[in-house]
Amino acid sequence: MSNSECALAEATTDSLTVPATTIRVVHVVLSLDIGGLERIVADLVRVGRALGQIPSVICLEKPGTLAAQVEALGVPLLCAGKLPGLRLATIGRVRELLRELKPDVVHTHQIGALIYAGPAASRERVPVVVHTEHTNTIARHRSLNRQFRTRLLWGLAGSYAARFFCVSDDIADAVRAYRTVPGRKVVVVPNGIDTAAFATKADCESLRRDLGIPHGVPVIGTVGRLNEVKSQDLLIRSIAQISNHHPKPHLLLVGDGPERQPLQQLAENLGISDRVHFAGYQPRPERFLHAMDIFALTSRHEGMPLAILEAWAAGLPVVASRVGGVPRMVSAEQTGLLFDSGDEAALRELMIRLLTNPDKAQRLGEAGREYVRSRFDLRVMAETYEQHYRNLLRTTHPALGERE
Repeated sequence: MSNSECALAEATTDSLTVPATTIRVVHVVLSLDIGGLERIVADLVRVGRALGQIPSVICLEKPGTLAAQVEALGVPLLCAGKLPGLRLATIGRVRELLRELKPDVVHTHQIGALIYAGPAASRERVPVVVHTEHTNTIARHRSLNRQFRTRLLWGLAGSYAARFFCVSDDIADAVRAYRTVPGRKVVVVPNGIDTAAFATKADCESLRRDLGIPHGVPVIGTVGRLNEVKSQDLLIRSIAQISNHHPKPHLLLVGDGPERQPLQQLAENLGISDRVHFAGYQPRPERFLHAMDIFALTSRHEGMPLAILEAWAAGLPVVASRVGGVPRMVSAEQTGLLFDSGDEAALRELMIRLLTNPDKAQRLGEAGREYVRSRFDLRVMAETYEQHYRNLLRTTHPALGERE
């Protein structure tokens, strides 16, 4: 059993059956713009209500695209209006919002949120502050000066959190190695998804027609923000080199971002713009996953990508770069295929393997689906967090720490 599975089992042992005494939980994020972290927060709010919590959200910078989903649930969503750069005055503004919401628990997401909400919650005497780190930003810093500044900043922010959650073992390992947060605070809680939402196969043929994808051609796809770190250009160049397979595969990119125009230009320059389809941001990615035959993730950095979990839940074979927490998620040749980040030839070879061996692709997809259903369900993640909230509340507010 891995470290993450041990932490998950320990936290959920007695949390899966009985409704909870009401607790007020405020999730603090920079914004609810498009992204895996933001979708996790929206899901935690939704499932938190079902668990008996009174959830709310504070966005430090702006509400973002997913804010409407949270507000549609009748959940308060407040914005601190933080401007770019380090703005210490934001601490005071967050303190005002916390005074209004009166939370029992403040749960911050990404270190930038903890920098402001940690001190604000401390001054407002919020009983419990916890934090989740969703990406391994520490590992990206190469210079000694940046590493020193990161340690200092993380250490200061981390002092306000009673638990420092990490979504994957590699993030937790980096936090411990840099000694930014005491090891006793660090706990791995894997991301979870609503696996049931991906179980029913949508009418993929009509969707393919709408996207301009011909009948019968294989579709390789990915879901994620179109930015440099996701390296979708690698996928486009690899697709362009697959010329011996008939019919030639098409590529479906679901997501939007600053790299969309350069990626479209790259496809045009390579003469494959008719085989590369940009679907833009989609609030229901499961429909588009069902239109794919193979899922590929080409990122240079990842924590524990939701996109892989969702692809598995849709029954897709996964090809992914060997970065961050991915190698601990994906068992090579069992639940997916891995290649070294940036290795275009290796990516192309793996995609050809699956295109020419549909039985192998089907076995990988089925194994991934079983794995995600058993290990990474959304409700298990939400109940794990709630059990941690209650364990911490038990020391200062015993009534809130217990279940009815």
